[in-house]
Amino acid sequence: MTLLLGVLALSGSLAWLFGVLWFLRYFRPPAVAAEGRVTLLLAVTGRTDGLPRLFAALAAQTLQPRRMLVAVEAEADPAFAQVRELERLLPFPVEIVVAGLDATRSQKATNMIAALARVDADDDALVLLDADILPQATWLSWLATPALNGAADLVTGYRWHALDGAGPARHVVAWLDRALALGPRFVASGLVWGGSVAIARDALARMDLPGALAHTFSTDGAISRRARQLGLRVLTRRAVLLPTPPEGGDREAIAFKRRQLQIVHVYVPRLWAWLGAVLHAEALALPLALLAMTGDAVAAGFVALLMAMGFARAVLQDHVTRRIGIAEGAPARMLQIAIGTCVPLTAATVAALFWTSARTRVIRWRHVEYEVLGPDEVRVLRRHTPGATA
Repeated sequence: MTLLLGVLALSGSLAWLFGVLWFLRYFRPPAVAAEGRVTLLLAVTGRTDGLPRLFAALAAQTLQPRRMLVAVEAEADPAFAQVRELERLLPFPVEIVVAGLDATRSQKATNMIAALARVDADDDALVLLDADILPQATWLSWLATPALNGAADLVTGYRWHALDGAGPARHVVAWLDRALALGPRFVASGLVWGGSVAIARDALARMDLPGALAHTFSTDGAISRRARQLGLRVLTRRAVLLPTPPEGGDREAIAFKRRQLQIVHVYVPRLWAWLGAVLHAEALALPLALLAMTGDAVAAGFVALLMAMGFARAVLQDHVTRRIGIAEGAPARMLQIAIGTCVPLTAATVAALFWTSARTRVIRWRHVEYEVLGPDEVRVLRRHTPGATA
């Protein structure tokens, strides 16, 4: 029994460690930088602490956007006033679109549908982005180039949590999220992350995004499904990892990860099941540690090996952090290494976090609570004041 538990736990840890090694082997800056007219689309609600830094980063892009469409639900939303305050920072025009409300889809989908009506034939590509990212100066060029030169129809990246000032729960969330960012591409093939995605003009015309988003909860899930239905070429660009500074405390971090896993459960149930299997295999490190405490030498050997692998993975992930331009302080780096090394406790905690996503009927996103019965079966249950979080 001990041998079986050890082999299963090792298989889970090896899956994540292999992902980091594979990523580092193929991580390199793109060789081509295309030019073109790119419109940015940002759907936002509430006052966002990181928005001034985002606008400053957008102003410094090596590929200057044609314009940015910012979609909010109402002029009373604090996001409206904040964007008005910050738009002077940008060397390109900002157009704020007031979307209104709809009870049959997420507010983000409603915001995006309103903004999509302003996209025109002068756009060579449309880039969707989230308000909590802090992109490097090359981000837009690296993301949009394959969509501009015809190499791909959709290009996506992924977030990378920056952890200076983050609490312990956010560190655990980041430990899982960083593993997902570096995981084997075939597992999540065809999926897009809406926080950073470029869509080529021809693909945008074919996709009918307003129709795809009409009754959805997750805009990422709806875009991914429509791309698969049309057989579009979706490129996950490894070089596009977006620094994402922490906003909110540990409670917000847990709510964020739970919602992300719930979205995967609803829109890609096979991926959710695969992820659960890997996480639970690694979580067998906890019973192995308990057996080791009773004097089981084989279990102790497996635990020592798992801890060494977790330490190695943490060091490699720290290397990725520095490669993409994030200079974290010693406390954040040491805490990630400690989390990686304490595999029996970390893996069990992550598995417990995974199970919070088993129930998907009611999901809260920002200030709105939704009933989600399926990918295209959504209704608003209640709304709170814009800017409230969960």
